[in-house]
Amino acid sequence: MRLLLRSTLSLSLLGCISFASLAQTTTPAAAPAAAAVSTPLLKPGLTKNQSYKKYLYQRYAGDEQATRVIRLFAHRQIGGKLWLGTGALAIGFVASQTGTKTNSNGGTTTTTVSPLGYGLMLGLFGGVGISKLARYSNEKLYQELSGYDRDHAFSPNVQAKID
Repeated sequence: MRLLLRSTLSLSLLGCISFASLAQTTTPAAAPAAAAVSTPLLKPGLTKNQSYKKYLYQRYAGDEQATRVIRLFAHRQIGGKLWLGTGALAIGFVASQTGTKTNSNGGTTTTTVSPLGYGLMLGLFGGVGISKLARYSNEKLYQELSGYDRDHAFSPNVQAKID
């Protein structure tokens, strides 16, 4: 009986201490105000001698949320380019395999790909790649960040993706 009582009291004390430690932590500091940045946000293509993403990373160096959004857009743009590159390689490979080939026994094999097959590959890879590049373009990133500078909030779609 005493062992059970001691165990219960020990666990209760440990739980209270851990709960009290949570209550004594400081609240997270508010994100640095974007209003502190005195210069207006540059549009894509107006940055000189550096990429637009590098400019944005430097501008929002202390703002974790903005940095996450920049990283999200950068990753999605890379993903779109990878989809397009993979599609080009797949279509190139399939195109190189078409034609008539003779094997060692003297038999021939003819491989053809219908236009529907090329259309499906182009539609799949091109559709996903172009869609990603259009939805996560630098212009859309500029719109999100200028809205963030103005309202200190991102659109619900972008906010859901960075949470």
